[in-house]
Amino acid sequence: MPTTVLTDLAVNLITTAAGTGSSVAIADVALGDGLGGNYTPGAGATGLKRELARQPIESRIRTGPTTWRIKAEFGPETPAFAVREMGFFDTAGNLIALYAGLDMPEKETGAVSYLIAHFLNFSRVSEGLVIIDAPDDVMFDFMAVTIRNQALQGLDLFRQGEALRAAGIL
Repeated sequence: MPTTVLTDLAVNLITTAAGTGSSVAIADVALGDGLGGNYTPGAGATGLKRELARQPIESRIRTGPTTWRIKAEFGPETPAFAVREMGFFDTAGNLIALYAGLDMPEKETGAVSYLIAHFLNFSRVSEGLVIIDAPDDVMFDFMAVTIRNQALQGLDLFRQGEALRAAGIL
């Protein structure tokens, strides 16, 4: 199963930034073809095996204390290749996280937009500040609030129905 690993360099950068008021800002997503084959990602990686396209992160949303969801799009003008690896880079160009795997599903770029909606988890680091250098994903936020509100309304209707049944009205 493909997996996302936080690189050793990322752990060092984030840990070093802890308590200094600085942060590690992730800004770009890169895609590569893994030199034509799938592989197991390692924390010692410093780059993709063969990077073929890079885009800035379009939007992000924090989904938990150590987790961010990021979105990026590679347009139809992106050269066509089989994506076998994906890297997340900070503003200094350092590989922070790597997504790959021996059974990575083969998807092609080029001709159509290649969309990425990926979760990055930083629980491997106990201290430090990670930010995603992109605007908030307003649509994701809107959907989360809408679903929550609908669930609360449904719960309220359920409770009203239960009260009516208890009173013998229903």
